[in-house]
Amino acid sequence: MFKGLTEEIKRLNNGVKNVTNCERAKKLKIKLISIGLPMAILGFIGVLLCIIFLIINVTGTFNSFASSSSISLNAGMFIPIFLVIPCSIVGGIGAYIAKLGFGILITGYATNLIDETVGNNCPNCGDIIDDDEEFCSKCGTRLKISCPNCKTINTTKDKFCKKCGKELSK
Repeated sequence: MFKGLTEEIKRLNNGVKNVTNCERAKKLKIKLISIGLPMAILGFIGVLLCIIFLIINVTGTFNSFASSSSISLNAGMFIPIFLVIPCSIVGGIGAYIAKLGFGILITGYATNLIDETVGNNCPNCGDIIDDDEEFCSKCGTRLKISCPNCKTINTTKDKFCKKCGKELSK
């Protein structure tokens, strides 16, 4: 049942970490959360206040109805009814925007966690590899790259040399 699970996780995770943890995604995440969360909070507080004002006006109307024989509808009753719609729209849009930002945050965190817990696997087939392997024993994918500048051995996952910082050509 769980055979191939590691391979499937690696295949699904391939490239997601780079996208969700890049600088552009981090800036977008911050922007979405900082705009969406206050919008959602303000919108839903507005809805709650509209409901409270409506309840206050309705109970005031019923109290006046009990003391007199005619119902007097005041404008204070209709304002919360009409304001609840825009407040709920602002709250809903804000919640959706914040959800998108939190989605980027959670995806970035989850891909880091998956990479740490799945272990050292072949980037192509997901087979477990040893630290000393230069090629995958299952599919033959190259796993190590020698830095053209200082000849340090790096993994194919590395974009830059871990010793001198030069960009590695794949």
